[in-house]
Amino acid sequence: MPDDKTLRLTGMFIRDFTLPETLSGHAKPGDYLNAIACCTGINDYAATWGKALLEALLRHRVLPDKLAVPEKDLDENTIFLLNKALILSNFLRNSVKKLKSSQKSRMLPGCSGLFAGLPADLPELTDLLRRNDPFTGIRSFSYRNGKFIPAIPDSVKPVSKFFGFPGVRSLYADHFAAFAAGRSNLPLLINSLPGYGKTSMVLSFAMAHDNLIAILPEPDALEENWCPLIEQLAARRDLKFVIIFDDIDPRQVNWYSFRTHVGGAFTPPDNVMPVLVANYDFPPSILSRGRKITYPVFDELRCTEMVEDFLKSFGMRHPPANLVSLIGADYTEEFAQKKFTELSPRTLMRYLKIYETDQNKRRLMVELSSGELITRPDAELFYEFNIGLMRSLYGEEYIKNLLKERLKEL
Repeated sequence: MPDDKTLRLTGMFIRDFTLPETLSGHAKPGDYLNAIACCTGINDYAATWGKALLEALLRHRVLPDKLAVPEKDLDENTIFLLNKALILSNFLRNSVKKLKSSQKSRMLPGCSGLFAGLPADLPELTDLLRRNDPFTGIRSFSYRNGKFIPAIPDSVKPVSKFFGFPGVRSLYADHFAAFAAGRSNLPLLINSLPGYGKTSMVLSFAMAHDNLIAILPEPDALEENWCPLIEQLAARRDLKFVIIFDDIDPRQVNWYSFRTHVGGAFTPPDNVMPVLVANYDFPPSILSRGRKITYPVFDELRCTEMVEDFLKSFGMRHPPANLVSLIGADYTEEFAQKKFTELSPRTLMRYLKIYETDQNKRRLMVELSSGELITRPDAELFYEFNIGLMRSLYGEEYIKNLLKERLKEL
């Protein structure tokens, strides 16, 4: 959002500039210009002005894509608003040169060009507005204190670089494709144990569609600041937003705002899709409002599944089962030697990166896979690690209930 102080000072400058000095009693436009320059910098006022104007136009449902057409194709309301903006722009552009000498003497020398970057005609105005659209050319943002801040997450990668979990990846592909096509904006509720790459996968599948923009807010936007965030995004009906609440703890969230505005008295605007990512399960009252995706537990089968997909990405159409098994076993052996702190897709991908650069490691594994003795990933090691992790996260009661469910299946 534009700097409110800058806009307030601009209004005070216009007021005291237009009032006769005998009426204003304290006319000092030069001082206001100095203060504005301190807020924005001498060369940046036009950007602040353009952002403020764009917000005003959005409130009148004038979207930036409407401004990209020839003047003859603009509707009469848009022309009316733009012409009013031009009157103000030209007033500011000409005001400094009309200041009295006594006011110019109070002014910093650079302030003479403070308003020079403002548009003088309609093409310049529409160009300024498009250039100061915060969502032009940028696909991901954090949301802090009511402002959208461009951010490029390090974890974004092509969706073809995710391995294993084919069912989960298929659900992601289907859901994001539906939102990008305007068929659905049903919230996604995603959970798994830590280290499964949930947020990275969400971001990558969102970025795989050119018409989607990712927003990563602070956790309080899920509770106290839900409405201000949604209202700003709803105003941009020309764009589609994926709001990603990362690493939340469903047990600690005050769900009132979410329950009210998602599937309650209100629904999210069609151009907004919430995605909630957690290491814990969501309460039933929240699950009923979206589509749940739960990752299967990472075990020896998921491990070899990921290894096989990784080898296929290297050009192996049918990776030998012995080679897949041997690489998986080597990974678990390195975990046993304390080279990794957890058994998870995250650490397996870290391990597999070695094969991208270490030709000797690749050659050694291929040679060993031709031998008589082939080791397999240690299933007991996965079991013990996963049970220990679940116990630390969910408590002993969860383990007991899990055991009961398994016994029922038997």
